[in-house]
Amino acid sequence: MSDVQEFWFVARTRKDQELTIRESLEKFGIEHFIPTHTVIRQLKYRKKRVEVPLIRNMVFIKATKEKAMALPNEYGLQIFYIRDYISHQTLVVPNKQMEDFMFVMDLAPDKVTFDDSDLKPGVKVQVVKGNLCGVEGEFAALANHAYVMIRIPQVLSVSVKIPKSYLRLL
Repeated sequence: MSDVQEFWFVARTRKDQELTIRESLEKFGIEHFIPTHTVIRQLKYRKKRVEVPLIRNMVFIKATKEKAMALPNEYGLQIFYIRDYISHQTLVVPNKQMEDFMFVMDLAPDKVTFDDSDLKPGVKVQVVKGNLCGVEGEFAALANHAYVMIRIPQVLSVSVKIPKSYLRLL
């Protein structure tokens, strides 16, 4: 890894600390991504809109390796980087996968389903029509519906329902 090149790292947080970590990262000026959505919670006598993370205890951080390692060690952030199973190195997400993931999450977070199970790899496809045009992923079918799966290996898989006519094989 280069000392000046920025990479996307995946980190775990402690329970319900995602938004606090986000504030700290913003204070330090570090690019990050935490997919969230707004839910309405019923309090005792009123309802309240609350921002809730879609993926519990996880934050994506874009930084150089040196700066990423300084966050928990020097700045005291309570994050724990996920490591690659094989090489035991800190897991790095490729930019294209992260861009596709952020695009899908920003476009329609309520229509996305998460799948962290080990599905058999499908055929590589690219969306050629609609709002998700240009997104690459794997084709998956469930109950006669077509899905495009975007995988961040060893972390998670996201699937979005797409008409088959919108897909092109890669």
